[in-house]
Parts: sequence; structure tokens; C-alpha cells
Amino acid sequence: MADFDFNFPDNFLSELLETDFDDLAGEMLSEAAPIYKDAIQRSMKSNILHEGESEMVESVKARKPKKCKNGAWLVYIGPSGNSKNMYTVKNGKGQRTARKYPVSNILKAIWKEYGIAGRQVPRPWLQRAKNDAEAKAMNKMQEIYNRKVGGK
Repeated sequence: MADFDFNFPDNFLSELLETDFDDLAGEMLSEAAPIYKDAIQRSMKSNILHEGESEMVESVKARKPKKCKNGAWLVYIGPSGNSKNMYTVKNGKGQRTARKYPVSNILKAIWKEYGIAGRQVPRPWLQRAKNDAEAKAMNKMQEIYNRKVGGK
């Protein structure tokens, strides 16, 4: 849901040839993911208006990093699963029907981020989470890079 960009030093390619990049990238993302996950949870919690814990916040998980077909490495960090509460559907006349369904936690997170037209104002959490985690995650990845490649 967020985008991290980082630059490598000029001599990166020559140092990388001595190290397996796939192992390095996987380890860097594995170590940085919990930092970003905690920042997401803190940011979401600050935007929730009700008391107590939220199942949306508790459902945030960091999955294992994966290599894409194009060679990029990605890690998904975000809400997963469905809400335990059931929600009723209103028909076109505004009347509640007997049909009930669970709402996914990612959909609830999207509603928080962007709002629901005419019903709920946006309460953005994503940018704050990115800003809070970026420096810590980059430092952690730099630490792993230095340890593996032998940098400063």
C-alpha cells in the first residue's frame, strides 16, 4: 500500500557480485517488515474513534518477502481476514434486509483511509505510518547490507 524508494551506492554492483542478492533482499525485507507493521498498527489505532482494540488493527500482518517474475522483491504488510461482525445490507428503499455478510479488514482500512462518500470522512493513516517507519526501516536494511557486504 505504500512505496519505499532507496538508492544504492556507486560501488554497489561490484560489491553485490560477491554476495547473493536474493538472500540479501529477502533478509533485508524480513527484518524491516516488523518495523513497518508496528507503524501501521500505531497509525491505525490513532484514527479509531471507539474504545478498545480493533480487529482491523490486530489483523495487520507482515507476510514473507517474495521475488516477482521481473526480479523485484515485495513484501505485503496490511490487514487480512474478515471482520467477526456481520453487517446488514440495505435495499434500494433504505430498509434493512435479512442478508448479512462479513466485511474484510482491508476494506475497512480503505474506508478509513479514503472515507465513504456522504457517510464517513477520510481519516488517513497510511502516509503517517510510512513517515514513521521509513527512517527506521532504512537504517535496519542498511545495517543488514553492511553486515553482509562488509560496508561502513
